Amino acid sequence: MIRMVLAQLRFRPGRAVALVGALVVAVTSFSVLTATASTQRLAVAGTVNRNARGAYDVLVRPAGSTSATEAGDGLVSSTASTGLSGGITEDQWRRILAIPGVDVAAPVAVVGYTLQTVRLPVDLSSALDPAARSQVLRVRTTQVSERGLTRVPTLNPYQNSDYYAYITGNPLHTLTNPQGSYSNQTPLEIGPNGAARPVCVLANPGISSATNSSQAPDVALTCGSTNADDDWNASGSTDAPAAGTTVVVSFPSLIEAVDPVQEAKLAGLDGAVGKGSYFTPDQGPVERSGTQGQLFGTTGLLAGNPVSATEIPMLIASGTAVDEQLELAVSRLPADAAAQVAGGATNLALAKTLPSMPETPVTTFSVDAQQAYRKLVDVLEHPAGPYDAGLTEYLTAHPLALTPTADGLAPSVLTPGSNKLLPTTDLSYQVGTGDLSRSGDLVEPALRGLEQHTAKRDLQNRGSVAPQIQIVGEFDPAKLRANQAGLGAVPMETYFPAQATGADALSKTALDGRTLLPNGNIRGLLSVPPTMITTLSALAVLDDPTRFENAKPELGVDRAAPISAVRVRLSGALGVDPLSRERVRLVAQEIKTRTGLDVDITVGSSPAPVTVLDPAGAHGRPALRLAELWSRKGVAAVIVAAIDRKSLILFVLVLCVCALFTAGATGAAVRSRRPELGVLACLGWPARRLFALLLGEVAAEGLVAGLAGAALAIPAGSVAGVHVSVLRAVTAVPAAVMLALAAASWPAFRAARADPGAAVAVAVSGPRRAVRLAGITRLALANLRRTPGRTVLGASALALGVGALVALAGIATAFSGTVTGTLMGDAVSVQVRGTDVAAAVIALLLGMVTVADVVYLNIRERSGELALLRAVGWRDRALNRLVLTEAAVMAAVGAGGGAGAAVLAEAAFAGRFTPGLIVTGAVTAVGAVVFAVAAAAVPTVAIHRAPAAPLLAEG
Repeated sequence: MIRMVLAQLRFRPGRAVALVGALVVAVTSFSVLTATASTQRLAVAGTVNRNARGAYDVLVRPAGSTSATEAGDGLVSSTASTGLSGGITEDQWRRILAIPGVDVAAPVAVVGYTLQTVRLPVDLSSALDPAARSQVLRVRTTQVSERGLTRVPTLNPYQNSDYYAYITGNPLHTLTNPQGSYSNQTPLEIGPNGAARPVCVLANPGISSATNSSQAPDVALTCGSTNADDDWNASGSTDAPAAGTTVVVSFPSLIEAVDPVQEAKLAGLDGAVGKGSYFTPDQGPVERSGTQGQLFGTTGLLAGNPVSATEIPMLIASGTAVDEQLELAVSRLPADAAAQVAGGATNLALAKTLPSMPETPVTTFSVDAQQAYRKLVDVLEHPAGPYDAGLTEYLTAHPLALTPTADGLAPSVLTPGSNKLLPTTDLSYQVGTGDLSRSGDLVEPALRGLEQHTAKRDLQNRGSVAPQIQIVGEFDPAKLRANQAGLGAVPMETYFPAQATGADALSKTALDGRTLLPNGNIRGLLSVPPTMITTLSALAVLDDPTRFENAKPELGVDRAAPISAVRVRLSGALGVDPLSRERVRLVAQEIKTRTGLDVDITVGSSPAPVTVLDPAGAHGRPALRLAELWSRKGVAAVIVAAIDRKSLILFVLVLCVCALFTAGATGAAVRSRRPELGVLACLGWPARRLFALLLGEVAAEGLVAGLAGAALAIPAGSVAGVHVSVLRAVTAVPAAVMLALAAASWPAFRAARADPGAAVAVAVSGPRRAVRLAGITRLALANLRRTPGRTVLGASALALGVGALVALAGIATAFSGTVTGTLMGDAVSVQVRGTDVAAAVIALLLGMVTVADVVYLNIRERSGELALLRAVGWRDRALNRLVLTEAAVMAAVGAGGGAGAAVLAEAAFAGRFTPGLIVTGAVTAVGAVVFAVAAAAVPTVAIHRAPAAPLLAEG
């Protein structure tokens, strides 16, 4: 038997070489593909494990604070805690900290916003008319934010007017107001003849018209001199440049409180302090008393005033996250304006004339928010009096309410006047009157309500009981560990601003492709991160009813439950393995059991875009569809599971394609032996011996193919950039033998048991009735019907190849739909595309070779018939067309059926038809037909090379 097998392989090498070649292609391709998939799986697992853990593993919020959108979609909002004003007690926090396995439990308490204001010097020397001795300049200010889309005209908040500057070439000298007011001074202008006259005269010395009950019109006027002999600017009454003015800029500063020890362990806040010092573990408010001169270094009339102050320690951010610019448009007024000021007209008199005067535009320039912020930091770090750093008021914001709609999450817009705030107790020093109409972009539509908490006045001591902000150091958010979380970032709005990008073409165009950052509208969509951080012990001062009035426990600092959120980090290393996930789950469950709070497992999360609608503003900005990055929970585990499922399905599909390809090749090899098997059967060979002979030949060919595949797998992997191990290559040998035996079993069984007479007959079906054939196409169809088994085999082979290719596209689409849409998922999706492309190419190649093999077998078995057609005058072109038409019909049936079946299967699995997959199926089917016909053109060469005479003699 063995000698018979070897003899067959030796003397009939053509079919053996074809079968061995088919097996080598299948086995080598499968070895390289599995190695590629395994390598990429390791790479994906590495990416996931490196990015699965953010700054913390569990987020704890007050009971009931998780929104329906977050709970339903497995999300955590990008501003998960900024809208929360307490709800967690310190006892609950300490119970969390005591749970075994918890390494860090860092609480954060949202205090609220304070509108800090600063006078920013503006040099106007470049706008002066050098020919004029004295002149008046008008400065109109516009607050520009939201990438230039929002332009809010602003006024001086104290006088409710544009800014005016009287600049003279004469010297100015200080004249203390005759009524002895410490808050207002009037300069004396010394004319060329030595005469002195007061300028920039206040009608009501010591009383700003902003607090005047009559609300008389006022004008914001400053005086300056270009003369080197003046002492007006040196008097300290204003910090305006010699030829300039000051504009008032307001900053919304969010204050939050943390535990110094836990925050240092979680975010490395202590290491981000670059100026000053970090909190001590037990640092808290300090009571101080003395005179203004002793506490603040005040000189003059105020130095001896006795004051007491409660100082709250604060870390302040080195920069602001507010994305705004103050645009200043400078113009000159007529000479009559300067004459009125020089003539001693009061501010109230000038308020009736200056606004209506014609103007000549001179220049426009902008002041960036960072410039103004650094000036504010300097004032807070070096206060000249109790009001420079006094926390006279803070505002707490309601949580943002978002309603799901067909276009995204839509916030509710508050009706105008529904959230009007009361005037503050001391408007001379505090901005934020009435409905905040004087506070820049706070006039924009309100999406969040605000609650006001105003410091009480101590009438007996003529002072305020407002606590003082004591800056102990500056921190740089860019240096925090939480800024390096990457693909697994979790909400850390304690330090980083909320931001959004355009979610549709119109919004992207409106934003000019840039990211939208928060502006100063604390009632708007995007929240600013805190610029001031204090300690938890300071909360008792901010919730003291003897200090602040109108505070609401549910919307303000609640001393009973002041903490807004607790960020928990477990001890030890964590990955995405089942043991790590179970550890986190048990800790989260224990937190829920001990505290009853809302618990979100954030380890393994990744930022994902959520569409949020931002309604149109009142000052130019159109309505926007924005994509905010929220955190999608459990992405890492989903990715790993999806990778495993995808790899398994991918291997099975490619293995099926390889098996079908091999089955076609072995079936063809067995069928080519049918006449010989019939002769052996006539000579007395039993069926079982014939079956063993066929399997022996196929096993030998499989062994050769396995050895060749093993030898080729390693270099082929190197070419593909994949490491194929020796063990994986060696497994190709038994795999090739088993694949060949499995593919040949059924054809060999049928051939061995076939009737000897039928074995030597032509493998075609007889016609049911005589049909006259006209044309090559009808003849090609008739030929396909004559050999139905072979036709079905060829069509099925290509159908499986095309079906596998379309199914792979569907699997890739389903995989992408499972994990993409998050930063981690998008990164992983890019990593696994190489395997998909390789599998698609392999499936396509195997399908092409299978069709070519079937066509070649058809030509060989019908060689006598084709020779007869040549003998009776058929041209080679007509014969080629006949064969290629048969191949095209067979390929079209197979490709169309395979693509259609794959699309239907995917639709049944997904519950809907995916337009993209339908297009993929159609394109794949058409491409497969083209490739199949091209592959079938190769065997047609045999038609022309075969000698006609011997073939006609055999027929």
